[in-house]
Amino acid sequence: MSTKTRVLLGCAIGAATVLAVTGCGVTNQQSSRDSEQDGPFYEGQKITMIVPFDAGGASDTFSRMFAGYLSQYLEGEPEIVVENVPGGGQKEGLNQFERSDHEDGLTLAMASGGIIASTLFDKEGIQFNPGDYETLVAFGGGMTVYGSVAAGIDSLEDLVTQETPVYYGGMELNASESVRVFALDELGISSFEPLMGYDGGGSITAAVLRGELSAGNSTSSHYLNNVLPLEEDGEITPLMTQGYVEDGEVVRDPAFPELPTMPEAYETLTGQSADGTGWDIYCAVTTAQTNLLRNYWIHGDAADEAKAALHEAVAQVVIDEDFLDEAAKLLGEEPPVQLGEEANASLAAARDLTPEQVQWVEDYIAEVSTR
Repeated sequence: MSTKTRVLLGCAIGAATVLAVTGCGVTNQQSSRDSEQDGPFYEGQKITMIVPFDAGGASDTFSRMFAGYLSQYLEGEPEIVVENVPGGGQKEGLNQFERSDHEDGLTLAMASGGIIASTLFDKEGIQFNPGDYETLVAFGGGMTVYGSVAAGIDSLEDLVTQETPVYYGGMELNASESVRVFALDELGISSFEPLMGYDGGGSITAAVLRGELSAGNSTSSHYLNNVLPLEEDGEITPLMTQGYVEDGEVVRDPAFPELPTMPEAYETLTGQSADGTGWDIYCAVTTAQTNLLRNYWIHGDAADEAKAALHEAVAQVVIDEDFLDEAAKLLGEEPPVQLGEEANASLAAARDLTPEQVQWVEDYIAEVSTR
């Protein structure tokens, strides 16, 4: 188990135990089951876990693996069936979760951190509110920015000494991507051009290899599984990470402790402190995107017995060495874990933007889009 995971779990498991006993502060909630039924709450039940992505991707594969361990540790060992509901940038799946029965505890949902930020900025088609859900567990995962050796990027400093334009590639200029574009925009690059529209990490990597892009980004797991061999071959250069947020501060990604965070890169290259509205928003969105990369939710108004059983089981899953080993093999790194109150605090911090800050992001996206 990594040091990062041990540190996070040291407090989180205790919180999860309290949550399991208290029902997370919600009292007198009646179970939808027959109150006279004996045995564990989930005995003989089937739980549906909605995953708002296509089958076969990293989030789907991880969710199926996690569901198997969760079933094993839930008293009564209920069957947990993953249902893929892709579409609308996770909106279709989470709208279906919202329409499911809230009280019976038989429907869970996986959501990525990106949708948490999107609910503040892109509300069209959203029928749910993340604040209404209780986080059972959040698995973190970093974002890494890397440069193209073919485009002349061999170091962080090369970004600001290039005489030709620096092209950075991404998939969509949404709230999550906008903070990375903002951070790069602030570095003092003489001619910085964000190019959006790539259809995934693989296409971005290919464009970086060709020198079409000066720099790109990927999740840390994609980097470790797919991009690291290219680094070892001398074709790409790791530059910086988006980081994680601890106690309101952006800290280094434990998977890449030698790389600076984007705020650190800014301070190194400009000699200025990463302060102000844009950097405050960067911190909040990073909390959503990296601390909460993969969240597993239950309805906040589900039966107390259901929530207590799930919290207790999850606390056992995340210290199971077999689970952690399997997660590390799948993702390329052992994911940082947050449970219970800690995870819910991160969710609240990620959504704690003022209307003025939300408008700032919308204005920034509009400005970059018209360059």
